[in-house]
Amino acid sequence: MIPDAAHQFIEFLRRHDDQAWGDIVASLLPDVHEVDRHALRVWFAFHPVKLFRMLTEDEARAQRDCLLRGRYHLRDQVHTSHRFFYGHRYWPKVQQAVLTDLKTPPRTSLESHIRQAARRTGVAPDLALGITAVAYATLQQVGLEAFKTPPPPIAAQPLEPAYVVAERRRPEPHSLWDRLLRSEINQTYTIRFDETDPAAAFKAICGQTLTMAAGQMPNAAAFREKDPRCVAGPIPVECQTGSCGTCWIGILSGEENLNAITPFEVTRLAKIGYPYDGTSHPIIRLGCKSICAGRVSLVIPPWNGVLANWDKPPFRGQAHKDLSPEQVPVGYDNGHAR
Repeated sequence: MIPDAAHQFIEFLRRHDDQAWGDIVASLLPDVHEVDRHALRVWFAFHPVKLFRMLTEDEARAQRDCLLRGRYHLRDQVHTSHRFFYGHRYWPKVQQAVLTDLKTPPRTSLESHIRQAARRTGVAPDLALGITAVAYATLQQVGLEAFKTPPPPIAAQPLEPAYVVAERRRPEPHSLWDRLLRSEINQTYTIRFDETDPAAAFKAICGQTLTMAAGQMPNAAAFREKDPRCVAGPIPVECQTGSCGTCWIGILSGEENLNAITPFEVTRLAKIGYPYDGTSHPIIRLGCKSICAGRVSLVIPPWNGVLANWDKPPFRGQAHKDLSPEQVPVGYDNGHAR
């Protein structure tokens, strides 16, 4: 039985949609440490309220029409969805701070609750703020019973946040011999796809797309054992043309070391239903359209799908034969999922 105060608080949380969360995140960002500033925006892109509401309303339809693949239920990732945060190491303290807040009904704005809970953790506010916002958003989507389960032990590298930021900015080291033998266009750069694992990286030649470079890893085929979507390297791929959206990624650092987003990619993000922040170097990209010119640290989302199909359900059967290719919903061909 959920206590009345906790029930009221969760109902309060569930009145917040993606626009409301976007406003809260924008207000919090200046006070979040740089080490987790991109991570906060990436997490909310990966786990939108819209997806949660779709699954709650009609999961079968969401799976079918939106072509959902991967692990799209946040309830199955309560303690792990935020592993790419530096603040992940503080998750047990943040969890307890949020649970304490549920002992009384909501009494102020959600942003104020987040800031107060972050202070209760005893962690430096700029390091606790981002992961605390994630905790409230997680509670909103998974409910109290799932949220309050004990987290597993967290093993984090004993690195200062300033060191992590500096390491992300560090230019790619090249030996003198390497510089003499290679022209600028043949330089290689390190692409990290899991900062918690030193081995989780691949090399990209200047001018390569991220998916192409990832697919050339010596053990590229092995990733399929962990995630069936990963048929060629750690980044899930399918069409390699920007049409399907399978290869979407989040950027923790180095977005300026990728090509500026093109109008085509902007259009595809909108057609698929992924967020775009309006900048020339956004932190949500399609891996097959992201061309490397420097070091990048990225995050791979646990799912992919065509969320835009929820608002404009796909036509089926003969109906597609009367439509132009531009009118056919993403992922469908003559009424059938590709």
